[in-house]
Amino acid sequence: MDDMELELLVSICAWAVGAFICGLCGLGVAIVAVPLMMLVMPVQKVVLIACLTALGLTGVMAVYYHKHCPWKTVLWMIVGAIPGSVVGIYILKYMPARMLEIIVGIMLFFCIVGIQFLQNRIRVADRPRNAIITGFLGGVIGTSITIDGAVVGLYGLLIGLDPMSFLGFTSMFFFLRNVVSDSMQALSGLYTGEIVTYALYCIPASLLGFALSIPLVRKINVNLFRAVVKVVIVLAAIMCLAKGIL
Repeated sequence: MDDMELELLVSICAWAVGAFICGLCGLGVAIVAVPLMMLVMPVQKVVLIACLTALGLTGVMAVYYHKHCPWKTVLWMIVGAIPGSVVGIYILKYMPARMLEIIVGIMLFFCIVGIQFLQNRIRVADRPRNAIITGFLGGVIGTSITIDGAVVGLYGLLIGLDPMSFLGFTSMFFFLRNVVSDSMQALSGLYTGEIVTYALYCIPASLLGFALSIPLVRKINVNLFRAVVKVVIVLAAIMCLAKGIL
């Protein structure tokens, strides 16, 4: 097996598993797939493949869950995501990958601490200002390393979304944010034929993982739903810190 075959195999498996988790809790596909792909290929290549692949998956999820989407919140977040994506492009191109991985890992741990200690103890008002700030952070992180699920997921939990509304919220935001991120990455000349080829293999795998999750979504209870979100964020933090430090 040559290097390209190994990279493709790891990428396909990572996106199938990540999409299954994403289908259950509304986030997690990049959080699972990106660290696994980083084991066999450079971080910038992984990020570009992930952004392009995620456009297909999040598009399907957005269509499937659009009836549950809190549109006002999502649209305000996209207002913040546009300038955030501009910042994310510069980070992706110029910041050392090791430093970026460590920062994201630390940020994810702060998010899980926030979910653990603030959930059911504090509520954040769903106001345009808060949505724009969250969207900006999502744009920066999503465009530079794709793992913006922790920030967006934390906001969704703190404003009190139920599981189905949470899925509509995250699916629609991630799709629209990916449209913004992918457009800016393409305009920056970052996509190559190899990146597109990898994404075309990963998209069907991600759709299969999502399809397998659909029968389980309505059977999941709120406590289990929140536990899955926490576990996904902790795994992402560990993987990012380990990659950056080691």
